[in-house]
Amino acid sequence: MQTYELLVKNRAVLANSADMTLVRTSIGIDQIHVLFDNAEWLDFPITVTFSQGSDSVTQALVVSEVDDSTDWVAESTCLVPYEVIDMTGPIRVTFQGTNASGNHIITAAAAPLSVEESGDVDEGSLPEDVPTIDEWNQAYSNAVTAGNAAASLVSNLEGRVDGMISDALDTVDQHIADTHVPATPSQLGLIKVGDGLSVTEDGTLTANYGGSGLSDDQAMLLTNLQRLAFFCFDTTFNEDGLLQEGAKVKLSALPFTLADGVTY
Repeated sequence: MQTYELLVKNRAVLANSADMTLVRTSIGIDQIHVLFDNAEWLDFPITVTFSQGSDSVTQALVVSEVDDSTDWVAESTCLVPYEVIDMTGPIRVTFQGTNASGNHIITAAAAPLSVEESGDVDEGSLPEDVPTIDEWNQAYSNAVTAGNAAASLVSNLEGRVDGMISDALDTVDQHIADTHVPATPSQLGLIKVGDGLSVTEDGTLTANYGGSGLSDDQAMLLTNLQRLAFFCFDTTFNEDGLLQEGAKVKLSALPFTLADGVTY
């Protein structure tokens, strides 16, 4: 890449490179680097125009401040348009800034660039569909638009997926709330294993009297009553929990556990 430096001083365009000659229809990319001596160029959108007779090519510049301590306060770099190196002879370069209020600044016309024929290679014939700067800009704009559209699509899809996940979680939570209700005296439901109870891995629930808050004597009495109920009667209980008529007690079968100091 060849860089040609131009100076904009007192609104005149001056060449600052020893050789300002471009080769016509050359293969490669050339660029110009411009230095401005006045900060006023920072306040306007700037365009550069390459012209030869009635033919001209214009493109926008991005102007920034110069960081060093020289007399130049602004600078810009841009590629030399393809249409320029397709011309032959002197190329006038002008810079113009126009703001939204219609105010503008413009340089005096100059001819620091020259496009010469190449004597080393045959020029050949150019394709009829050589893209212009406007076409390149339009293609770039289309690519940016397509990229933004793709990014927007991805964002929308992410939002929809997040919404679907949120809805699914809400549905699960609602199902749990509807089906997992606590048990009440009049309604079936879930219970928790509280104090005095234990549950095995297969779901077997067992009462642990020692952990039920009963005293030792109370737990012993409860055990004796259980034994009395299961082993000491010649009959069974009815559905109301009462002994059936005619129940007999086998005193010799009473498996009482005696407390300390009690004799039988």
